[in-house]
This record gives sequence, structure tokens and C-alpha cells, in this order.
Amino acid sequence: MNWTLTGIKINAETKKLVYGWLFFAVSTLIFAGIFALLVAMVRTPVIQEFLPKQKDYFYIALVGHVDLAVVIWFLAFMGILWTLALAGFSGIKTNFKIAWLGFGISAAGTSFVVITALFGLGSPILSNYIPVITHPLFYAGIIMFGIGLLIAIIDALFAIRYVFKKNIYPESMPIITFGMFVSAVTVIIAIICFGLAFYFLKTPSIEGAFFERLFWGGGHILQFANTIGMVVVWLILTSLTLKVVPLSERTSKFLFSYYLVFVLPAPFLFLLYDVHSQAYKDAFTKLMQFGLGPSTIIFAFIIVKAILRKHYAKELDWKDPGFSSLAMSVLIFAIGGFISLTIHGTNVKIPSHYHGVIGGVTIAFMGLAYHLLPLIDRDIAFKKLARVQPYLYGIGQILFVAGLFLAGSHGVQRKTFGAEQNLDSIMKTIGMSIMGIGGLVAILGGAAFVINILPSMIKKQVQKVKEV
Repeated sequence: MNWTLTGIKINAETKKLVYGWLFFAVSTLIFAGIFALLVAMVRTPVIQEFLPKQKDYFYIALVGHVDLAVVIWFLAFMGILWTLALAGFSGIKTNFKIAWLGFGISAAGTSFVVITALFGLGSPILSNYIPVITHPLFYAGIIMFGIGLLIAIIDALFAIRYVFKKNIYPESMPIITFGMFVSAVTVIIAIICFGLAFYFLKTPSIEGAFFERLFWGGGHILQFANTIGMVVVWLILTSLTLKVVPLSERTSKFLFSYYLVFVLPAPFLFLLYDVHSQAYKDAFTKLMQFGLGPSTIIFAFIIVKAILRKHYAKELDWKDPGFSSLAMSVLIFAIGGFISLTIHGTNVKIPSHYHGVIGGVTIAFMGLAYHLLPLIDRDIAFKKLARVQPYLYGIGQILFVAGLFLAGSHGVQRKTFGAEQNLDSIMKTIGMSIMGIGGLVAILGGAAFVINILPSMIKKQVQKVKEV
């Protein structure tokens, strides 16, 4: 049963759609990196003294970075996976007019978000999961991105319905297709949660508390989608780089189904709890605490075992950016997960945790991008850079997370910068300095990825191949 990239046959229109989503996803990282550079430098001792003191603008830059790097980049990349796993893997034609409509609306919405953050329009509100800039252009951008994404998902789900109707999979749905089906359902549930939160909030306003409640439930569910997407990529990269299928089809589908057990009840929580209550927030926190860990830990453990077997057999190719990205992703995600167990209060251990987790997702997607290029008739432009890039980004992310963890352990509060950080001890200063160095290295790693992938996509096509 084909469930990796090996043996995929996709038609010309599907290739164009995959190309479009990949170009869109990678392009968001350009602006995410620009905003990240501003955010990292304004919190770095010494360097921060030479930067502008316009406080609100840097909070706006933080909003732009988070929304692009944590929300839009992830979901845009999953647009690629949905296109492949729910339609491309079966070799069928979807309704490309609808698919391109969804893509176009999402891309246009993202451009509005970038413009709002770049020009400092409105005021920043650092709500969790989806921070906000209080400007009509930003609101329009986020809503358009969500609508476009929903259209793309529905189109992909209709494709899978057609697959079953025509009995294209005579035995059972491939593992990767099943995983991305689960992620698609999860994103739809997240969007439903956003809608329910808006409905039940009594007085819509631009105050921070409104947006915190609005995005709390759906934001938690989106973390399921991000994690599922990462695990799907882990399985693909394991097959591509280690030449093994780490888990049986039955076990993998059971583990993916476990995520759904905690996702599907989410909309009903709005009927059980007042969205203004702490119980509402706690309920979604518990969903994520109990729903995300077990399956992800098992997937990671089995993949690490496969890596170790290949290590002892001396069969690992550390120069393959797909494999190095896989190894770095599992490591960084594990670090982020461990740090979550140590969090107390509202210090920078919290961003240390989620930067570890999202860093794991990001580097996994980066690693797969290199292996997607032949599928769209492209080749890696700078092969030596591709070998180094995952280590550059991975090491930078580890330093960034470690620095925040050290600083948080000594009381540095989150969502502060400059003098507000109160770096009154050597350990706080060392921690934030390590964070700054790591941030720079990770940004260089991200820039190296963009510098490599975009020219690879733009340059002249390599000889076309029907199977990869």
C-alpha cells in the first residue's frame, strides 16, 4: 500500500496546486523572519539599546511573527499535504476551480495581515494562539485566510469521498491519507469553535479579554492539527530517508484516531461552560494535556527506535536534509514537551515550551519541502546549503529555547522587552543573551531555507518525472 511519496502519480493541475501552496507557505516565512529578527533583537542585552523605542511597533512585529510563523505557515503547508494525501495519492482530479479559489482567498488574506503588521496599523493585542492587531484590514485578512482554508479542506474532503465511492482504495485508506483526513476534520472543528466562541461572547469589543476568549478554544484545537501534520511528515520522512515503515497500518490509524477522541467533543464544551469562566479555559487545556501527548510520544518513540537501528547498522545519511530535519524535529519537539512539565507562573518558560513544540513542527515541514521539489519537477538549487540548513535552524532553536528556559527559571516574565524584562541578575542576562544568539542562528537557518527553496522553485524545471 503506497502511503509515502514513493510511487505517487499526480496530474499536471495537482502539481500546479502543490507548487502554489508550497510557494505561498515558504513566502510567509520571509516576513515571519523579518518580524522575528525585530522581536529577538529588541530583547537582547546591549543590542536593544540601539533599536527604536517605539514599544507598540515591536509588539505589532511580535503579532506579525506569531501569526505568520505559527498559524499561517503551518496551515498553508498543510494545504500541500491535504492536496497530496486526500487527492494526489489517489491520482484523481479534484474540482480545481474551487481548490484555486480557496488558495487565492487565503493568499490574499495573508497579504492583508502582512501589510497591517509591516506598516504598524492599529494596536497590538497579545492574545494567546492568534494575537491580533486592532485594524479592519487585519480582521479581514485573518477571516479571509480561514475562509480560503475551509474551502480548500472541503474540496479535499469531497475528493476523498469520491475515492471511496469509486473504490480506488480496494483494501483500506493509506496511513498518510488517514492522518491528513483527521487533521482536516480537526481544523474544521477549530473553525467551528471560533464561531461558537464569537457567538457566545456577550459584548464583542477590541479588548484583550475578548480575543483571549475568542481564540482560546479553537486555538487549542489547532495545536492538535499542527501536531498531526508534523506526525504525518515524520512518517513520510522516516519512510523516505530510513526506508522503513515504523508502525503497522492498524497501530498508526489507532493513534491518529486517539487525537480525534479529544477533538470531536470540543464544540460541546461551549454548551457546558460559560466562555467567560475559568472552567471554560481549563476544559480546553485538559483536552490538550491528555489528548496530544500519548499518541505523539508513541510515534516519536517508535521513530527514534528506527533511527537507532539504522545508526547501529551505520546506514544513516546525515547529509540528507530530510533525515537531519526528522532527527532535529523529534529532538526539539521532545525538549518543548519536557519544558511544559516545569511551567509555573507566567515567565518565559511558557514561550520556551511552545517555541520548542512549534520549532519541531517547522523543521519537519522544512525537511519534507526538499523532498517535494522532485514531485513538482524541481531540483534543490544549493545542495550544500541544504545539508547545513537543518542543523543551523535546529541548533539555533535549541539555544533559543534553552535561553528562555534559563531566564524563565530565574523569573523573567513573558511578553516584556527592554527595561521591563528586569534583568537584575547574571543568570537572567545570560539566559536572555543565549536566547538572542539562538534567535539569530535560527533566523539564519530559516533564511537559508527560504534562500534555497524559492530559487529552486523559480529556476528552470528539471526533467519531469511521473513517480518519485
